[in-house]
Amino acid sequence: MVLLACVVITGILLGAGRSTWSLGVISCMAGLAMICAPPKARLPKIASLSLLMVMAVPLLGLLPVSWFGGPADWRSKLTESWSLYLPQTLSPDPHGTFECWLVMMVMLLWLWTCLGQKGSDDGRRWCIYTLAFGGALVAALSWIDYSSGSIAWWSDGEPNYGDRFGPFSNRNHSSSLSAISTILCAASAYDAYRRRSKLSWFFAILFWVPFSSIFVNTSRGGLGLLFMGLIAWVTTVAMKKGFVRKIAVGAAVLLVVASVATVSSGRLGSRLRAMMFEQQVSPLTSSLRFDLAKETLALVTTRPLLGQGFDTFVPVFPLVSNMEMSRYRFMHPESDLLLLLFEGGLLATVPCVVLLFWIGRSTGGWGQAIHEKSHERPGRRLRQAAAIAAAMALVHSIFDVPNHGVGYGLSTALLLGLSIRPRRLKVPGGWIQAWAFRLAGVAVIAVGIMWWGIGTSRWTPEVPTANRVLRDRISTEVKGGRYREALMLSNRTIQIAPLDYKLYYLRAQLLLLLRQEPERALLDFGRSRALEPRYANTCYKEGEYWLGFVPELAMIPWRECLRRRSIDPALMKQTYASMLGKAMVFPELKPPLWGLAESTEMQLTFLMYTRKGEDWEKYLAKFLEAHPKLEILESKDLRLLMRQWHQKGDRHALVQLLEENPSLQSYGWRTMCAELALEGRYEEAYFVASKFMKRQDRPMRIESNSIQRLERIFVFNSSDMRSGIELYYAKRASGDLKGARATAEKVVALPDAPAYMKLELAYLHAELMDFRRAWEMMELAMLAIQDV
Repeated sequence: MVLLACVVITGILLGAGRSTWSLGVISCMAGLAMICAPPKARLPKIASLSLLMVMAVPLLGLLPVSWFGGPADWRSKLTESWSLYLPQTLSPDPHGTFECWLVMMVMLLWLWTCLGQKGSDDGRRWCIYTLAFGGALVAALSWIDYSSGSIAWWSDGEPNYGDRFGPFSNRNHSSSLSAISTILCAASAYDAYRRRSKLSWFFAILFWVPFSSIFVNTSRGGLGLLFMGLIAWVTTVAMKKGFVRKIAVGAAVLLVVASVATVSSGRLGSRLRAMMFEQQVSPLTSSLRFDLAKETLALVTTRPLLGQGFDTFVPVFPLVSNMEMSRYRFMHPESDLLLLLFEGGLLATVPCVVLLFWIGRSTGGWGQAIHEKSHERPGRRLRQAAAIAAAMALVHSIFDVPNHGVGYGLSTALLLGLSIRPRRLKVPGGWIQAWAFRLAGVAVIAVGIMWWGIGTSRWTPEVPTANRVLRDRISTEVKGGRYREALMLSNRTIQIAPLDYKLYYLRAQLLLLLRQEPERALLDFGRSRALEPRYANTCYKEGEYWLGFVPELAMIPWRECLRRRSIDPALMKQTYASMLGKAMVFPELKPPLWGLAESTEMQLTFLMYTRKGEDWEKYLAKFLEAHPKLEILESKDLRLLMRQWHQKGDRHALVQLLEENPSLQSYGWRTMCAELALEGRYEEAYFVASKFMKRQDRPMRIESNSIQRLERIFVFNSSDMRSGIELYYAKRASGDLKGARATAEKVVALPDAPAYMKLELAYLHAELMDFRRAWEMMELAMLAIQDV
């Protein structure tokens, strides 16, 4: 059994099967383990039939769709509208379904091998010791890779989802594995202590490596699994008896871990504090997960028995879903269970549930049996520790998809096998079963060699993983200017994956580079949009690409992009502004771009990107025609219009509009005042500005002094602004307006003079009937007070 644990740890260290070469190497190791250590016991019929049924269900997707009532409506629409002729199999992507079946066969044969091992207590002990040490090693290397990025092969697989930590594409999976490793380290230390082995100190120290990595990582899910696992292990395995004592110890463990996590200065502590105080978190961690699960369950009810076909969630979900999410593409439904239901239906899910039910019953009692002998207790503790660790992995599968990854799935399968009580496996496997699994191991090695060859670019069979190699070749051909060769390769990739929207987008780009008729490229771009009917980013990028070839055709995808963005007006406006920034240099695109502006904010955005001159006047007239009653517009829109009009348009026309509509003057009075002043109408400019430039209340007096005393203070210290302001107000109150004016002029000339003094001086000039100087000072006050 130690050999199986070594395969699991080595597989995770080699990248957990994310890369194709990694998947191939792991499959070869798993096949070799099946040859060297085939299952020793025969599984009961209920377990065997469940495994065989799960193995057979994916193959139903390769049968003709006519046997099951014909193709779905969305498949017929793709054929009728876009001439997309999909394979006439139950699965719309038979190549992907077949390769998914190969992966499942490797995993299920591995699971069967683990379940039928019937290992001894010593074999189980050293297997758990190996998994505990390996999990701590993975956690330690994850720290090193996170800080330095020194493990290059961990990052050359599929794209990462969020911040990667460890060998998995999702940091939650790494945190989950660390939580499981923490439990195994605790169980190993406790078992070694009971056996009076010095390894107890080794595993006690090792315990802190995966434990600490959860706090370095940012996954709250890993912390939750750690809570659950530690409490379950302490209360059911490590403590013999005492219900109240178990509850108290479990609560203490919970409080200690929660306190450490909350006060932690790392990113996990920050995320927990943000959650506790209701601060904003990622949308994928809150309501969006619930909406996605709800939508997936609704789609499961449309095909509850067979599902949509294995490995079809990514291409099929956007075609059958009603979720309006223009910013995201969903790679999975955030749940292994939901993904299995969606792709395999009840025919695949029910046997899995039956198998897990049998495994749960086969783990043995969770309390101390009355007739249990002392030498049986260590074996029970080890089985229960493995069962708790496996349960943690299965619980994680309800809220994420860790067990759809090969590396994590191998670990879960081995833990399930370690949790089975040997007496539940009564019938020996015999030589027929042993040789059958050895032959299956040879087949698994052959499949692994195929994947290894694909990952190292040695051959490209008709399977989806080969498309990665083909895309690299296409990129190489494009860089070398060999567009026709790249086009031929793209045709082949589309035959392998006919529902991959990116491939049609790529082929359309190649057609334009080859200067083919635009209609051909437009058709492929349209197919790409049809296969992702709600994702808006592709539409925007397509429009950008058209600008370099046939700019007029950019309006087709951009119109669709804005339609998809319409569920988020702010994002729609932002996207429209980006379009204007890219396309306003093309004069022929201005009319259709104006036609895309369906809201007032978008039309104002168009005016912002329009230059001063004939175009501005033209589209301003269109705006005024569309909104003859400007006063009903929102305040922010009116301010933006007046500002743009002042900068680019006919100011005389703006002043005339404001004079005819006094209700609009509060949004454009600055322009109106400036134009009146240019015409020499200073008195009118001053009185219009005085309506909106409100005088402040008189500042608090420092002390009560006579005018003569204040004059002496200000004369001897002319930079004392406060005494000058007091002197101004004193003279003004006494009726000495000219003296107050002279003092105010000195105060205003001081550095950092308050803006309200400029306004006071403007009012003072007006009272003295000097409206020209009143306007000049009012203008300075307007410049100083911009938020009016």
